[in-house]
Amino acid sequence: MKKDLKTRLVSRKVKKPNPVLMAIGMWFVGILNKIYGVQFSYDYDRKAIQKEPVVLLSAHASRTEFVYSIYGFGRHDINVVCGYQNILKKGLYHLFIQFGAISKYLYQPDFMCVKNMLRVLKRGGAIGLFPEGIQSTSGSTHPINPATAQFIKSCKANVVVCTSKGAYLATNRYSSDRKKGYIGLHYSHLFTPQMLAELSVEEIYERILKSIRYNDFAFNKEARHKYVGKLPNASGLDKILYKCPDCKKEYTLHVPHETVKCDCCGFEVGVNEYYDLVPINGENVPEDIDAWFKWQRRCVRDEIKSDAFEMTLEGSLCTVKLDKLRKPPHNREVLSVGKATLTNRGFSFEGELDGKAVNFSFDAKSIYSITFSTKGFLEFYHNNDYFMIIPENQNQCLIKWTLAAEEIHNLYDERWREACEDVYEYEKGEIYG
Repeated sequence: MKKDLKTRLVSRKVKKPNPVLMAIGMWFVGILNKIYGVQFSYDYDRKAIQKEPVVLLSAHASRTEFVYSIYGFGRHDINVVCGYQNILKKGLYHLFIQFGAISKYLYQPDFMCVKNMLRVLKRGGAIGLFPEGIQSTSGSTHPINPATAQFIKSCKANVVVCTSKGAYLATNRYSSDRKKGYIGLHYSHLFTPQMLAELSVEEIYERILKSIRYNDFAFNKEARHKYVGKLPNASGLDKILYKCPDCKKEYTLHVPHETVKCDCCGFEVGVNEYYDLVPINGENVPEDIDAWFKWQRRCVRDEIKSDAFEMTLEGSLCTVKLDKLRKPPHNREVLSVGKATLTNRGFSFEGELDGKAVNFSFDAKSIYSITFSTKGFLEFYHNNDYFMIIPENQNQCLIKWTLAAEEIHNLYDERWREACEDVYEYEKGEIYG
């Protein structure tokens, strides 16, 4: 019986990257990095560990972080860990296989992924890992799963951390427009195998978080680099900002051009070439975009504690077709058409397909995030299965779904809640900055 795409991807023996393709790929991204003007710096001798097993832990500030970080790392034998859903696409699947990509179910325990990573290290290779899991939504560090530190402790390899500055500002989460501006990457040799043997898992976690932490808006308040693209720096901000800091109304924000404006109270701020929020009208202007976003999260955190909390959305629940490769959106299999509901007990979808009722229920602890896509849909994992929610209105702001799902999960998962507390600044409460 022929195995489906998921089984073939997950159970395959991961090989070294194809040397010819890797050489071509490195040459190509080298050209891109010169065009982007990316600057690299190091605090260790790369040649000293060139032939030893190494784990590269990279920040994930930008959607093109791999273009910078893998190239600057300089090893052609690196197997990069990549989200399962990003690989199962026509035109990319076989290319990922040739580059030795290791598939990973995001946020979920993944024994096969760990097994493949250890195999690569055992043969003296290198692993590329983005411990935040997804690109930063607002330009600062996402939580790092404590399980990352457990893996690092057991890997008995050298560990190099790559941190970026300015990468989010050049390729932010809310717009596809590429900005011209400074991008700097720094590589640090954080752990040797001997150090890992002596340190506790908790100490390893603390050092990883301290080394990888970033905030591009805070960085540019001092650096003052200009970022200029085809579109204004405000364009698309209403995809991640949904709540007015002045009147507290939701879904009243829009971006007419270079400003973010509230249709309810007239609050308005501009976004200049440095990504500063420039006051135009209103009293409560957040310190920056990241501070505004984190304030929204704190508001949601308070809301979801009430048993009356509920969000609903009309649309379709889908997954990825696994019989053969297709390009999006033709790779989607519709599971049910109806209404999605999110409460502090979990997520459900009630609908029908071909005239028959088809309902789904997902418990809160099993869903770490219902992640928004700027292409107008939501996506999540549950028990190593991938799902998408395609709204009827794909132009609506979906970011509150992401914030609410993550904060609801935290009610039931103490370890992940503590990891979130390390980066999300909950203690600021109603403070915008």
